[in-house]
Amino acid sequence: MDSNTTRFNACWQYFNPPRRLHNATFDTYLPKTKSQQDALAICQGYNPNKLQAGEGIFLVGTYGTGKTHLSIATARNLIETSPDLFGVRYNDSSMLYDPNKEDYQGLYCSFFSVVELLDMWRPGNEAKRQQGEWLFHRAKMDDLVILDDIGAEKASEWTEDRLYAVVDARYRMERATIFTTNCSEKELLANGYGRIVSRIFEMTEPVQVTGPDYRRKRA
Repeated sequence: MDSNTTRFNACWQYFNPPRRLHNATFDTYLPKTKSQQDALAICQGYNPNKLQAGEGIFLVGTYGTGKTHLSIATARNLIETSPDLFGVRYNDSSMLYDPNKEDYQGLYCSFFSVVELLDMWRPGNEAKRQQGEWLFHRAKMDDLVILDDIGAEKASEWTEDRLYAVVDARYRMERATIFTTNCSEKELLANGYGRIVSRIFEMTEPVQVTGPDYRRKRA
């Protein structure tokens, strides 16, 4: 295994996409509509210069149109094309020594399901608290973060406060973020996310992704 492959694998493990879409690429995304073709082209055009400039993408559309697939494929394309630019951040709170763990400096990329991220911040045992703090730090600080399915969580003042803390930190530090949602702007505003939505629109290029629900087609 060459050094680029080893580095890619380390960065991809750190990125931590969901298992079902672990191997998602642009080649495996099959657009059925012009909207999906346009979204694919925009994601294919996303490059390290845009990432480092803090430019993001806001993928908006109905269920099953491949928004999460596109977001993950975008990150994969970045890291595969220029693995030497990307790195891995390790949790200093871990007391375990791993002799196979190599510290790669570079741009850090993370994937988070918003629902799962919020769940990690809810009260629990000490191990969960430490892991939640680590993920909270990554969500705010990593150079590229995908926040997947915003609006799927049960809206409350607490969820708005936690999400706002992440989005506002990334907004102020000009960190690149890719958001996906099944919700319309009106629905997000109805959740009490006015401050969040305002920042998302300034941080990103909104991209509509409409088409048939591929999950139903497979059923």
